[in-house]
Amino acid sequence: MQTYWCSIFLLPKHIVRQCERFLREFLWGGQGLGKVKWEEVCKPLTEGGLGIRDMKTWNKALLLKQIWSLLTVDNLWVKWCHAYLLRSTNFWAAPVRGLLSWSWRHILLLRPLARAHLIYKCGSGERFSLWFDPWLQGDSIHALYGRRVMYDTGLGSQARVKDVLREGQWCWPQVSGDLMEIQHRVSDIPVSTCPDSIFWAKVGDSFSTSRAWNVIRSRSSTVGWH
Repeated sequence: MQTYWCSIFLLPKHIVRQCERFLREFLWGGQGLGKVKWEEVCKPLTEGGLGIRDMKTWNKALLLKQIWSLLTVDNLWVKWCHAYLLRSTNFWAAPVRGLLSWSWRHILLLRPLARAHLIYKCGSGERFSLWFDPWLQGDSIHALYGRRVMYDTGLGSQARVKDVLREGQWCWPQVSGDLMEIQHRVSDIPVSTCPDSIFWAKVGDSFSTSRAWNVIRSRSSTVGWH
């Protein structure tokens, strides 16, 4: 039941504390007055803990799966999100304010955490947003240079990476200093006819909640006696 709700909502801190209280009471008995800190208990066995996953971190790892689905999966729920929540806006550019759904707002607040571990690999440029997807060394053109470069190129907000490719070569308009700098920065990014790809944590890896939990959790030294 905990895993189900953690995969849908970012649980309020009070709910997390209550759930952890039940776990402590079961583990130690009585009022849960164990002498071992709960954060120590939540470490993996190899790091001296009992392998009970910290609920706040596990909650975020499960919600990151929703972000991964929005970016990589084409199912009914994703289509509905794009049609009624994003409304043709790029996921990374969607505003947080003004949205009615509390749960959707908290998913959007996890975007910086997701972006830190996603790897965008350009291929044909058909899939990635030219301005908002973080395909340029982990950042987006919009985040690095703002909207001015969008006006300078004459390309709209819906432009794709393919719109600045000519015969397999980068071809940014050289009409401003920022655009000249972008042309220089992208020169070492290879392009191909392969589809654009998104990976988790390292090239070749897809998303899994276990991988997500392992990269976002706090780490401790391995103990020899585990």
